[in-house]
Amino acid sequence: MNEHLASSIFHVEPTMLPLIIFQLVTTSLKHGLNPSSSPGFAGLGLLLCGPFGKPHEGCEMAKAAELILLERPGMRSSTSNTIFVTQSFCYHWTSPLHDSIEPLLKGYQA
Repeated sequence: MNEHLASSIFHVEPTMLPLIIFQLVTTSLKHGLNPSSSPGFAGLGLLLCGPFGKPHEGCEMAKAAELILLERPGMRSSTSNTIFVTQSFCYHWTSPLHDSIEPLLKGYQA
């Protein structure tokens, strides 16, 4: 549920977004993977690439988010959101922007 609140919270109180993301990741690590895990790890990648200035570590978190989607068939509900966050906010720091077009189209079709 918190992954749906993240975009609204960002517009109302941007300083709360990292807390929501950390809560999603902590819950996933403590209780196992769930449909909120993938957006949580994608959000952590976003934070690592942007405010924390660690783009390579952020891309590793983005890859983890995408692996969750691939490995767990029940996680399909967050596919388009996860692909959007990873491709738009993470991968462009370390790879050419042109490489993001095909995955973004795939996320749009999901």
